[in-house]
Amino acid sequence: MSETTLPPPAGTMPRLPADVETLRIAYAALAELWCSPRDAESPDLVATARAASEAVRRLDPDAAALLVRFLETPIDEDAYVELFELDPRCALYLGSHTFEEPRSCAKAGVSDRNGYMGELLGIYGHFGLSPNGRELPDYLPLLLEFLAFAVEKDDPIREKLLAEYILPYLPPVRNRLAELDTPYVLLMDALERILKLDLSLAKESIEEVAGA
Repeated sequence: MSETTLPPPAGTMPRLPADVETLRIAYAALAELWCSPRDAESPDLVATARAASEAVRRLDPDAAALLVRFLETPIDEDAYVELFELDPRCALYLGSHTFEEPRSCAKAGVSDRNGYMGELLGIYGHFGLSPNGRELPDYLPLLLEFLAFAVEKDDPIREKLLAEYILPYLPPVRNRLAELDTPYVLLMDALERILKLDLSLAKESIEEVAGA
């Protein structure tokens, strides 16, 4: 994504710096874990993920334990590609698990998923960002990269993104991963816990600002 540095929204107050940095580290590591295979050929990725697990342990030991369990099962490139790429068994596009694909070109432009992606683009734009064009806006690693960038912004729009545009769309993906009996279900469980933690901290911070 192309980034534009923005000042913090007027009237906002940052959360604890340690919490912000922990979430930034976690989201950056999770984005990498979802978009790359993890095997003996990726020691840097494993090291990044272990550092994220240690950082998260302070805020949510259960999420950290799930990350560790995920890292204990190597996943090679062939298995990753079969799961998530080409003709994927579990696409990483959140909307594809919730909305029916349009059956004609005429309906494609007004499909519910297109509306969902358009709203995501509006949220990216609110923070001065735009996807690089290589992936659709509901691609999970892209959303996590965005959250890593915007984690310090105590903005109701970011809270809305977590509560209405990401968390409700994870259960169908998790169900599919569970059906496929893949270790990625552990990564999804860790992600969901971290997102809920982030949402809770965001609500507290925004409420504190509103009451100040």
